Amino acid sequence: MAKMQLTPMACTPHSDGWECVCQCGYVTHAKAGTAYHVCETSKPRAKPGLGDMVAAGLDAIGVTKQRVQAVASAVGVKDCGCKKRQEALNNLGRKFGIG
Repeated sequence: MAKMQLTPMACTPHSDGWECVCQCGYVTHAKAGTAYHVCETSKPRAKPGLGDMVAAGLDAIGVTKQRVQAVASAVGVKDCGCKKRQEALNNLGRKFGIG
């Protein structure tokens, strides 16, 4: 059985509290700025892709997926395309060794 340990998560302010990311790649939202996660030590650390980094940067300045979707809905667009755009950037980044 894999060795389990309590790992502190890196938390950053988010529109609805805190977004906390564990070194194993697990992401959660928390009400406080401190969170812990139990992850397997044998699991490799997940590197964020280019799209993940762009999404986190935009989120940090207040351009959240929820706000983009609200604007898209207001102008009559059903889907803002955030998820597809993020995946496309992740794939592009992998071609250049980012993420």
